[in-house]
Amino acid sequence: MPDHKDYQSAMDKVAPSEDWKAATLQKMAAARAQQERLKAAPRLRVAKKVGVPLAAAAAVALLAVPAALQSGLFAASGGTAAPSAALYSAAAYNETASDTARTEDALQDEAQQKSAAPAVRDFDLGEYEGLPVLVLGDDSAGMGGGVTFVAERLDDIRGNNPTWNITANQLPATLPVWHAQSGGNAAPLTGLLERTADALGLPLVLDEEEEAPTGYPSPDLWPYSAFGDLMDPEHWDPERPLYEQEDPSKAKVWSVSASGTTVTGYRDGEGTLSDPRAGDEAALAPFGELAGIENPAHQHTLTTGYDGQVRWNVSGHFYYEAGGDTVAQRLLNYSFRRVSGTVDSTGALRSFSLTLPPETEQVGDYPLRTPEEAKAALQVILDEEQASGMREYDLSVEQVEGWQLEYAQSSMNPYIQPVYRFWLKTDLTPEDAFYENAEGNVYVSYTVSALPEGYCIPFEEAFN
Repeated sequence: MPDHKDYQSAMDKVAPSEDWKAATLQKMAAARAQQERLKAAPRLRVAKKVGVPLAAAAAVALLAVPAALQSGLFAASGGTAAPSAALYSAAAYNETASDTARTEDALQDEAQQKSAAPAVRDFDLGEYEGLPVLVLGDDSAGMGGGVTFVAERLDDIRGNNPTWNITANQLPATLPVWHAQSGGNAAPLTGLLERTADALGLPLVLDEEEEAPTGYPSPDLWPYSAFGDLMDPEHWDPERPLYEQEDPSKAKVWSVSASGTTVTGYRDGEGTLSDPRAGDEAALAPFGELAGIENPAHQHTLTTGYDGQVRWNVSGHFYYEAGGDTVAQRLLNYSFRRVSGTVDSTGALRSFSLTLPPETEQVGDYPLRTPEEAKAALQVILDEEQASGMREYDLSVEQVEGWQLEYAQSSMNPYIQPVYRFWLKTDLTPEDAFYENAEGNVYVSYTVSALPEGYCIPFEEAFN
């Protein structure tokens, strides 16, 4: 993956088009006009039958503002999201309620300034009628994207996902969706750290719990993390704080954190990627059993920097559980049973990453839309980008070279949910994409929700 210097160098060369500027000014004017209309609009009411917490109701109101961000805003790169209790049946979503409590009215008044009533959604849930509609379910966990890669072959960058280009009749009938491990459902984060400490046989000292910043629109959407340290029993007195230890420099062995479904840990000093497989093997030894890896398989992908150098992708090397009797089980194992690491010059483990299955309540097993239906949704995204001037080159689903199912966790999504990732081969040269010293083909990657449209209320507005 290109580093920040590569990114900065590329961005220095980017100049917005006149069409994009004009489109942006038009949207700003429309937004100002909408705000003026909202001041005189009647108060929104939350359906009493839904029974959602006030924070979740505020999140729904915030997300209802019609805006031109439907193509997705956030990268699906393994972040986390705070869970929301905002689950709606198709019927309840279209209802209005009688008078609510004064506190709820006040909250709605505040939210009304930033939102408009969502359009009535008319869809058929078919045999899965009992499943709740997911508010924020199609924030796209980063749906959209247009992340650019340069490679000689797509196989070098796509990884070992077990759903790669499988046929439609090989798709699972359903896949599970969970609440994200954050916000009100963040308890598993502490458990992740505790089990990591047990695997290494070291005592854990937790930091104070993270809180959402004062004034944040919805605490349920703040991406919570848990932090702590693993201590050396020989140099650690549990009755004293770290600064009062006899040798504080030796008391702390690991700094650890948990976010989403992943724990990361670091020792003092820096690891090396000179031999990524050695680092992954060093991490597999203490954590393989904890991750439930009985049939280990290794993945590594390559990345091309703006300097033209081809190297291992930092986030694309790990061991995973390759077993499973079904496609669904193999996908879940691939997504949530992973171990990676780096080693120092002595071969000792210097950093690690450990991903475990979600422990939050499962929302339900959801049906999947077909790859062709997902492609149609992708074409809408591509057309919107083209019309807004975000992209000056043509791109269509006819350029899709492959796809796979993934589990996405993003910083603004209260659910862990499946998505389709599409890889498109562009007509660009590496120089067109600011890879001036690179050779190969230019690919772009986009994601769209794997759930049928009716099951997700689209993410139409980000926080102001």
